[in-house]
This record gives sequence, structure tokens and C-alpha cells, in this order.
Amino acid sequence: MIPSVDETPRHRPAASTPVVVPRPDGKGERTRHRILLAARRVFGEYGYERATIRLIAETAGAHKSSVMQYFGTKEQLFREAVHFEIPIDELTTPDPVSSAENYLRTMLGRWADGPDSPMAVLARTSMTSEMAAEELRRLVTDQSTEAIAQHIGLPDARVRAGLFSVIMFGIASGRYLLRIPDVSEPDLEDIVRVAAPVIRTLIAGESGPTGPSGATEQQLPEQS
Repeated sequence: MIPSVDETPRHRPAASTPVVVPRPDGKGERTRHRILLAARRVFGEYGYERATIRLIAETAGAHKSSVMQYFGTKEQLFREAVHFEIPIDELTTPDPVSSAENYLRTMLGRWADGPDSPMAVLARTSMTSEMAAEELRRLVTDQSTEAIAQHIGLPDARVRAGLFSVIMFGIASGRYLLRIPDVSEPDLEDIVRVAAPVIRTLIAGESGPTGPSGATEQQLPEQS
């Protein structure tokens, strides 16, 4: 006999019983994350060309086949290991000074995460690998230049955005990779205070360089 529509089969849980959906392959996700951390360490130390899947697997405490299963090739593993995102839209405010400070704190903070942070590893490997250098150019263009240009309402927005990216990369590499004393030793807030006006000029245009008294250079009296 076919049960009527209002009859509930005994094997079906009651409507009030919560259905627990297990997380998909949690152990696999942990292994994948461990491989990514190991890959950053190995790529950062040996460079892209000398790093091997076998060494990365050993560093991660995983089997070589697991690395291939999750990432397919060394190149794909590298791209995922060094990928970074910069939330330019979230950091941008109506005030260009605040925006400049937000950009500096966030981008430099990403580098400060350590020598094995995605940005730092990508910068180091780009010095010895053309593939890594191309990936750096692509990410800087996509994550920084393209995004910043959308917020610059000037005819030369692309040039300004490109210079912004180069300056940010220069500050970060000088502070965290090359460790130039006068750039690496000051507190981050001192770097932000000094560099923010330069970034502000790039993203908002030049309102007139200020002299010692706060007046623009055009307003300063000529010295006899």
C-alpha cells in the first residue's frame, strides 16, 4: 500500500532533527595548507629553479604524490603559494591622505608577516627566475596597478598607478629584503608618516609642494 502524503516513513528523521553535514575532507585541506607553507619555505630558500617537488613534500611531511594530487605541477604549486590579494577598494577612502596611509600600513604589513610570506617569497624568487618575475609583474599589475588606477581621476592615472606600485615595492623590498638600515630600522608609523605624502600626491594630484612655513613654493619670496 502506498502511504499517503502526510505519512512520514519511519527511517526518515523528524523535521526538528538537525542534519549534520560533515566538512569535505578536512584532513585533506590541512595537508594542502601544510604543503603550501612548506612550498613557500623551500621556494624562498632555494629559488624556483632549484626547488623540487620531492623536497617540498619532505618539508611538509607529505608524500610526493600528495603534492601532485593537490597542485598538479611545480609551476601551479608556486603560483598558489605566492598568490596574494590587496583589498584596494576596502582601503580607499574619500580622503587621499587616509587612503595613502591605509595602503602603506596594509601592504608593508603583508611583507612584515615574515620571510616566508607570499609577497616576500615571490620577490626573492623573481630575482633568479623569469617565470617568477613574470608572476610578480602579473600580480602587481592585477592587485595594485589596475585597482589603484580605478581610484585616480586623472588623465595619467595608469602612469601614476604604476609609479605607486614601484614605490611600494621599493619601500617593502628595502625594508624587509635588503634591510637597508635607514629604511628597515625605523618604526612602521615613521615610514608611513614620511611616505604617505608621496603616495598621496600620486593618487590625488599635486596641489603644490609646501615649503618650510607651509606655503607653496610658488608663494615663497625669492631669496636675494
